[in-house]
Amino acid sequence: MIGEKLHTRRKSRRSIKDLQISLAKYLMQVEEGKRLPSVRKMAASTRMSVGSVSSALNDLQDMKAVKIERHGHLGSEVAELSLGKLWNLVEQGPLVVAMTLPMHSHFEGLATGLKKSFENAGIETYLIFIRGSRTRLKALADNRCHVAVMSGLTADELCGPEHEILLRLPPGSWVSGYSIFYRTLTPEPGHVLRVAIDPDSFDHRRLTELEFEGQAVEFRMAPFVQFPRLLKNGEADAILWTTDQEEAYTASGIHNQPLSERVMKLVGEDSISATFVARAGSAPVRALIRALIKPEAITQIQKKIVSGEMIPEY
Repeated sequence: MIGEKLHTRRKSRRSIKDLQISLAKYLMQVEEGKRLPSVRKMAASTRMSVGSVSSALNDLQDMKAVKIERHGHLGSEVAELSLGKLWNLVEQGPLVVAMTLPMHSHFEGLATGLKKSFENAGIETYLIFIRGSRTRLKALADNRCHVAVMSGLTADELCGPEHEILLRLPPGSWVSGYSIFYRTLTPEPGHVLRVAIDPDSFDHRRLTELEFEGQAVEFRMAPFVQFPRLLKNGEADAILWTTDQEEAYTASGIHNQPLSERVMKLVGEDSISATFVARAGSAPVRALIRALIKPEAITQIQKKIVSGEMIPEY
């Protein structure tokens, strides 16, 4: 008998906690100032009693996760929301964001902007740095992160029905642009151009293949960290890479020119726009990204870090 009572109490506590989490997930998707469904409707949708739903909403208000204003027969509306408190109740852990390696100040600016955006809302955030967009998507599928960040070009090409593209930042938020770095602008007739490609970078491989399409080239696979050495010592004749790292390629006899107009027309500005991807149906994650990521604020932080006005913090 005593054991049955303890089991019933534990089950009741779990039911109350589950209801709070269910309501928290719903509230994360509601904008401040919007009217809530009646308690009776919420009770029907959660299959709980009217009293339990009313009590759970009061608990959320006591936690300062939400402030609800009641207007009698006119219904209730959400006056204030704390996305941080709601997230902590739903996930009970940090938000994990998978990014590319912070190999230059532009990426450091993006990482800093994201970290500040979430932590200013009271959400503990871990940034994990993973080389290769396919590997970041694998981390997303394996539940090792909530969000994967990549270029719009990559997201459009690699994402399937199991993914959801949540938000795309303005052009220049991923990288400033791309250039082709050459050892010589006029190779000898019949010379097969040796072009280095990083096989783990979807953007780089696709852009390189498009840029040198129809030309006599020999692609050499190598990680991007070897690119400056390969070009400077003559093991590669040409490399396409981001202008954010052009100082690594600057040397006597090295030339550069922008991506061709033909390739820019094919890919548009997607290749330089940061894009956020989550697992399909991740409503709490979607709510966070769309509510807390302000493109203007991210861009401003990137500019300050690139110019040296601000120290990266991620």
